[in-house]
Parts: sequence; C-alpha cells; structure tokens
Amino acid sequence: MKKRKQKLSSSRLIIIAAVLLAAYLVLILAVTNLGQTRLKESQHRELNLKVQSYASMLEYFFYVTNDEIENLASDKEMQTFFANLSSGMSMKYGLGASLINLDRDLIALKQSTTINQKTVYRRFMLVGYDGAIISNTSPYQDISFDITQYKNMESPDMMIRTVKKSGDISIQLIKPVKYGGKAVALLVADINKQVIIDQLTVQEYAESRSRMDLVADSGNIFIWDSLTASQEAEGTSTLVNSLYFEMQIKNTPFKLRSWFEPVNEKDIFTSGWFIAGLSFLSFPVIFGLLYIFKINSANIILRTKFEESNKQHRALSEKNVRLTEEIDKRKISEEKLAYQASHDALTGLPNRKYGNERLEQELFRAKRNNTNVLVMYIDLDNFKQINDTLGHLAGDQFLKLSTSRLLGSVRHSDTLARLGGDEFLLVIPDLKDLKSAKLLATTIVSLFNKPFFWQKQEFFVSTSIGLSVFPQDGDNAQQLLASADTAMYRVKQDGRNAFSFYNTDMNRDVQRTLELDGRLRQAITNDSLELYYQPIIELESNQIVGAEALMRWNDAKFGFVSPEEFIPLAEKNGLIHQLGELAINKACMQAAEWQKISPLQISINFSSVQFRYCDKLFKQICKGLSQSGLPADKLDIEITESLLIDHSDEVVTLLNKLQSMGAQLTIDDFGTGYSSLSYLHKFPFNKLKIDRAFLRNMHANDADRELVNAIIAMAKALNLKVVAEGIEEQWNADYLRFINCEYGQGYLYSKPVPAKEFEHLLSHKLKPILCSQ
Repeated sequence: MKKRKQKLSSSRLIIIAAVLLAAYLVLILAVTNLGQTRLKESQHRELNLKVQSYASMLEYFFYVTNDEIENLASDKEMQTFFANLSSGMSMKYGLGASLINLDRDLIALKQSTTINQKTVYRRFMLVGYDGAIISNTSPYQDISFDITQYKNMESPDMMIRTVKKSGDISIQLIKPVKYGGKAVALLVADINKQVIIDQLTVQEYAESRSRMDLVADSGNIFIWDSLTASQEAEGTSTLVNSLYFEMQIKNTPFKLRSWFEPVNEKDIFTSGWFIAGLSFLSFPVIFGLLYIFKINSANIILRTKFEESNKQHRALSEKNVRLTEEIDKRKISEEKLAYQASHDALTGLPNRKYGNERLEQELFRAKRNNTNVLVMYIDLDNFKQINDTLGHLAGDQFLKLSTSRLLGSVRHSDTLARLGGDEFLLVIPDLKDLKSAKLLATTIVSLFNKPFFWQKQEFFVSTSIGLSVFPQDGDNAQQLLASADTAMYRVKQDGRNAFSFYNTDMNRDVQRTLELDGRLRQAITNDSLELYYQPIIELESNQIVGAEALMRWNDAKFGFVSPEEFIPLAEKNGLIHQLGELAINKACMQAAEWQKISPLQISINFSSVQFRYCDKLFKQICKGLSQSGLPADKLDIEITESLLIDHSDEVVTLLNKLQSMGAQLTIDDFGTGYSSLSYLHKFPFNKLKIDRAFLRNMHANDADRELVNAIIAMAKALNLKVVAEGIEEQWNADYLRFINCEYGQGYLYSKPVPAKEFEHLLSHKLKPILCSQ
C-alpha cells in the first residue's frame, strides 16, 4: 500500500512537471510569435524610411534640375537670341553670334552639371514652335521629339515626360521659353537615366534582397533587382510574399515601387513554419515526458530554448548595426544639404541668409559686451560689362578671384558673405574705432587696383563700399544693411572706386527721392504737371518764331521741384516715357492753336532714355502730330549729345524717318559734351544750340567769345542754323546778330511762362527787353 502511494506520488509529480512544461512551451510560442511580429514591424518601418529617403532624394533632384532649366530658359543669352530673332536679324548679321553664345551656354551647363562624376544631362535641345531644331548639344544623336503636342503649352512650369523607343525609356524635361510674355520655343533636356539609378541604389547591395521600379506613363523604368535573381537561384520566382512599397514622387509623374524580402524568409528561426513545427512538437514532447523523461530532463529543453533566444538576439544585433550605418549615411547627407543651403555654390562663401544670421549673432554678442560692429556693403563696379562682353564664365572667374582677394584681407573672426550677383557683405566684430574701419576699407579698395587676367588679357575692376557701424547707424541687421547699402549707392553716384560711411543726410536724400517718386506718379495720374514755354527769337527781326516747351512741377508738399531733380528721377524709374508722351501731346496741341496767331515752331527736349524704344517714340510723335493737326515741319526735336555718343542703328533710322516726314532736328547744349564734327556729319540735324555757359562770360572772356565764333562758323559751313541760349544782355544779342547767329532765347526776351502768358507775348509782338519777373 505504501509502495502504491509512492508510485502515485511519483505519477503526480510527472504529470505536474508535464503540465508545467506544456505551459512553458505555450509561453515560449507566444513570446516567439510576439518577437517575430515586432521584428516584422521594425523591418517594415526601416524599409519605409529607406523608400521615403529615395523618394525625397529623387524629388530634390528634379527640383534642382527644374531650377537650373528655368534659369537657363530666362537667362540673358536666351532672351538676346529671341530678341534678335523677333527683330528680323539674320544669321549673318548678329543672330549667328547670339546662337553661338546660346550653344556655348547650353554645352557649358551640360558639361558642368555632374553628380558623382556623371553628367546629369545627356543633351539640350531648343525647339521652335515651327518644329525646327534651333540648338542641339548632341547633333549626332537621334531626335525623337514631336512639337505638335506641345504647341499649346502655355504653362510656365516645366513638364517631365518619358519616351519609349526600341524598348528603352528615356526622361525628358520640357520648359517653355518666353519672350515678350509669349511662348516662342521649348527647351528640352534629356536626363542621364544612370544618374537617377545611382541615386536610388546608393544604399543597395547584392544581399539586400530588394527590387525597385520607377513607374512612368510610357512604362516602367528598371532600377535594381537583387530579389528575383536570388529567388530564381533558390528555385522560386515570385513577388507575392515580398514586402511592397509604392510612393508618389512629389511634383513629378513618377511612382517608386519597391519590393523587399521579409525577415521570415531570410532566417528559418523567424519563419512561420518554425512556429507551426514548434507547436506540433509540443504535444509529443509532453507525452514523451509522461513516459520517458524524468523531471530533470526539463533542463535540456530550457538550454535549447536559451540558445535559440541567443540566435535571435544576435540576428537582431546585426540588423541594428546595419540600421545604424544607414542612419549615419543619412546624417552625412543631411549635413551636406545643410551646407549647400547656407553657402554660395560658386565662391563657397556664406550666402545671403547665412550672412544675415551671422550678423544677427555678432549684434547679439556686441549688445551683451557693449562693443561695436562694422558692416561693409561691397559692390564690384562695372561687373555687368564683364558678363556682357566676356560671358558668364569670365564673370564667374572674376567673382572667384575677387573672393580670394577679399578673404586674404580679413580675419578668421570676420564674416564674408556673397549677397548675390557682384555684391558682398563683410561683418567685422569688435571694431576698435573709425580709424581702423577706414584703414580696412582703404585696404579693400586697393585690392582691386591690381589687374585681373582672363585668357591672356588684362582687365581692371574697381569696387564701391558702403559702411555702417553698430550701434550709431542702427540697432538691428536690417537697419545696418540698409544704411550700408545707402552709403554704397552714394559712392556709386559720386564716381565709384571709393568708400563712404553712412550718415543721416543720406537717409533723408533717399526718403526724399522715394517720396518724390510716389508723388511724381500721382502728378502724372492727376495731370498736375504743366508745360511752360520760352520764346525763340529771330535775332534779325526780333520776332517770335518758335517756343521751347519746358516741363514744370509745382508739388503741394515740396513746392517747385526743379526739372534737374525730377527728370533724372523719371529716367531711372521709367516714368520718362509717360512724361515724354504728355509733353508731345500738350505741346503739339498748344502749338497747333497758336498757328492761328502766328506761324511758329515748337521745340521739345527728348531724353536719351526715350530713344531706347525707338518704335514706341516714333508712334508717340506721329500720334501727337495727328491728333493736334500740327504740321510736321512745325515740330523741332531737341536731342542732347549724350545720345550720340553711344547710339544704335535704330536711333539713326528713327532720326532719318523724322526728318523725312518734315520734322526739324536740333542738337542741344552743343559744346558741353563730347562734341565731334562726326556727329554733325552723320546725323541729319537742321540746327544746333549753343549752351548758355558760353554766353555767360562772352562779353568779358575772349576764349568764350572765340568758341562761339568757331561754333557758328562751323555751323555755317555745314548749313546748320544756330540758336543761342541764355541771352540776358543786349550786348550779347547785338554781337550774335553781328556774327550771323539766326536765333536766340533767354531772359532778355522772356523767362519760360505758362501758355496764356506766352500767347499774350505772341499776340503783342514781343520786343527785346530785360525780363522783370
């Protein structure tokens, strides 16, 4: 009986041990299943981040190429070519040169734009809307481009399209080129597909077991496959059980499709078969324990499970190491992008944004330490002429050389940034005194006294520098930059190649100019500008034979504003064309009415800026004559010598057209500029005006008197009439009449007066008297 109880006790112990072991197996299965689930989730997140990284990389690639092509479509050489083309210029006379410059820019961009020593663009084509190929950087490659489907493409945005030919898919970027607000051609760039493939496979390797396709309208572009190849080697070839990701590439027509081998296909210990087998094995283990094993055999099972757990831990550790490497690569890439976003690609200097941030930091430190900060606004003089004459490659080289010289003259604690174009910002912290600032500015100006060399030629470029000092010229970055910029423009106005400190008078001048600009626009809109008229006298008969129309502006706030102030302002802000049209219409209308009293000519001064648009100016003159009914021979067009110094063929054509229709042409202020007999011989002038400066001292100064004699003698030899300005004394009038000067005007007869007063003078047959007004 006792033996039976002992046997029962042993059976109970075995049963209890079996139950405990079964419970432990169930727990192991649950933990294993949970570990597998977590592992799959971790892999899914890791792969999703990788695919997002590839998508962002491709999006940034197309963003940069879009920027480059947009700049190319609107750069000066492109616009110059279509301007020459629209003006009817032939390939022989000018258009060919423009096309050569355009081809050079396209080839330069194609060769210089590389990623990992591979060119981004395979070819650039410029296609006219008539289907003609204007420019092609790879003329020996096949051209597969149908212009008909893009003729109505008015959107300024770039189009990305794919072309399938002979089973291969290529990528093209298409950008409309506009001139005068109208699309005139298409700029087509063929992308080197291998560059995209390299960017998308930078993190892939043969054991990664992955596949990627780029989905396009014309078909799928194969990127990478180490998945199906490995499956075929193992006797399988399916993507059904693979992890699949599909992601739209923003701002492009592409989708990125990716397949990855799941973790349970890579390791038998993490597969579903393992869990299922383990589940089935638990039952025979339990029954075997009841009949074969004793309680101490449980230790063997525990050791086995512990070893399996260690294997899983080692596998996870390897994956963590691999993930850490990928994260490090991503950090390096982000640091590179951050550097590119804060630095100028050409010179390597901090860009405008980063330069402003450094200035803000130095100002914060200066406020805390009670120190001064010097801000320099540096601008290269006449740099635009280098770009226009030598090309942008030469301009880029000049900028690099200028940067090198500037960096050689500053301290490591100073900040030199490129603001854009030919403008630089230099921030000097801990400024001792103004003497140090002057010394540094003098040093920088002298840096540019040495010549630059380009293609064995010697060139000189000077610089203009504006300086402002914290805190007296401003307490924040915006004020200091504005002050330095104002001082720099004052240097430009005073002749360049120097430096100037900011002072409050400059700001007042700028404020007055800005306010005058706005009030001048209002005055034109409200028609509050008035024309005054000064009589032109025939010296022999003392009769009024003409009038010079002069613009006058009496502003409600500033009072009388001199034409010497508002005319140059109008020339700078583009209002001179509206002022010119206003003067033409009013003067012609008024002169047409005065023809009923006495026949006279009306003289109108024209700015050289108006002659930049010869066709527009000719239409304004014709319209003024047509609407007023004034005969063309009663209009006298006065032109300053500055127009003749740097004129174009269009100017000569316009002057000939005006003379052929009967209008009179007068060269104004003769003798004060670069006077040359070639001007009088080349241009169809009828008269010349002697500047008032020669008459002012003619009575007492023999040299001035001889100059007047010489000018009149020369005019007579060229069959030109002469008008003398600034006659204020009777002696001047008598002397000019004696030497056969035909016409005169000045305060001896009348100052410029409003239309009603001039009409009174005209009606009463003005006699020469000193003006008493």
